[in-house]
Amino acid sequence: MPGASFDVAFAADGSGFTLRADCGEDRCRQYVAVLEAGAGLWRLAESPLPDVTGDRGLTVGITVLGPGRALITDGSERADVPGRTWFTHDNGETWKAGTTEPTGSTATVPEGALLVTECLDLAPDGNECARNRLLVVMPDSGEHRVLARQPPLKGPLAPSGDIAANALFATGLDPGSGLPALALSKDRGRTWHLTPLAGVAEQGWSIRVSGGGGALYAVQPGQLPDEEGVKNGLRTIHVSTDGGATWTRTWRYRPGAEPLSITGDLLAADDGSVLVHGETGAWRSTDRARTFRPGSAARGPAGSVRTTPIGWLWTGSFGDGTCRISADGITWHPFDLGED
Repeated sequence: MPGASFDVAFAADGSGFTLRADCGEDRCRQYVAVLEAGAGLWRLAESPLPDVTGDRGLTVGITVLGPGRALITDGSERADVPGRTWFTHDNGETWKAGTTEPTGSTATVPEGALLVTECLDLAPDGNECARNRLLVVMPDSGEHRVLARQPPLKGPLAPSGDIAANALFATGLDPGSGLPALALSKDRGRTWHLTPLAGVAEQGWSIRVSGGGGALYAVQPGQLPDEEGVKNGLRTIHVSTDGGATWTRTWRYRPGAEPLSITGDLLAADDGSVLVHGETGAWRSTDRARTFRPGSAARGPAGSVRTTPIGWLWTGSFGDGTCRISADGITWHPFDLGED
């Protein structure tokens, strides 16, 4: 296949989509490849994407909404302007063009749907979003709907994790304290309630929740002091053993104490261990993220992990298409999406 892969996503049946680009001096041609369930080999599909010219770079991403269904999104340069989308329901044979502008509302987040955000008001500097709301990307059409009942949080909202059959998390600011907080829905977005996070850092980014080994973990990244020399700083980790109703802080930033950074999600393995992939290596804990030791002898960027419908997906840090997949966070199966 031409070019190299720069984004990949999977459905629960093992099928998937990947975006590829073949770039020259002044132009990048974009491709879509499909892996059908049980096929074993990727094949090129129809691509709705135009060539990229100039210095704009690659700005599209792909989300799989179920077997054979995917949505490509090209974000706008302004946060308050809808982006372009292309939806397929037939493994990339045909694509329907659309936008991220919502049409109507929905009371729930269906299985296979995706939570995203829509910016309603820009901050005074014109760059950041000051007020937004959650939208639901419908799995049967790729269209966006406003979630009828929004989480009881202030400030910019962000989806934080689709952990179980009915549990959803969102992050924002606690309306009372103004500190970063989580909201939990146990009925797919119909109702929400706050879940307290004692000891959260005041200056942090959106909290991400991942789970495994009988626990949930809420990870708060954020900017660290310049002398730490990392871009993706790690501020706090909280753990919950009751489905997110209560949380205990087990890790906080301390000068020079690793892990100082996190790229992607925290990996919570089935054996109860956790692994943080960061800018200076991978760091493993066997006591619910209270203490960490090096996960390997290697130092330097350790790639990143994210959750997918078929398990944990690890991708390398250098864009060479090296990937691994694991159902339990312990046993890994490598595959390659690099240049062919």
